[in-house]
Amino acid sequence: MNRISSMALLLSAALTAACASFGPTVEVVSQASGSASFSLGTPSVYKSGDELAIVGRVCRRSRSTLLSPSRLRLEHVSMGGQPLETAQAGLTAIYDNPDQACTDYSVRVRWRIVQGETIRACFDRGRPCPVETPANAVIAVPATAPPTP
Repeated sequence: MNRISSMALLLSAALTAACASFGPTVEVVSQASGSASFSLGTPSVYKSGDELAIVGRVCRRSRSTLLSPSRLRLEHVSMGGQPLETAQAGLTAIYDNPDQACTDYSVRVRWRIVQGETIRACFDRGRPCPVETPANAVIAVPATAPPTP
């Protein structure tokens, strides 16, 4: 196991321990927009004291000579879709080691999230993250079979 993987496991264990405290919780919806060359996983959000820790992973889709993105934009988005607050997370270069295909990020914020608000992540290009639209192909399926005539 390389040093970065070990550090990621330690961070994950620390965040899990920090989040094991009792208190009110809010389900946080998160979205991520990657690119053709780099995938961006949906961020995870953990409460740590009076802060939120937002963590996630960026991976290179294939071996290429493209430089990896240097930072992410994270947005706290209202129920109506308006960005309320933003933060940036730095990314270490992917392929510092020959076998490295991914890098992790973590940022702490003092955002107050209420039910129905969203956290969006995207590569920071100096403009707001694109809005993820719901899939149009999703069809509601009844939980029980219709009665037979």
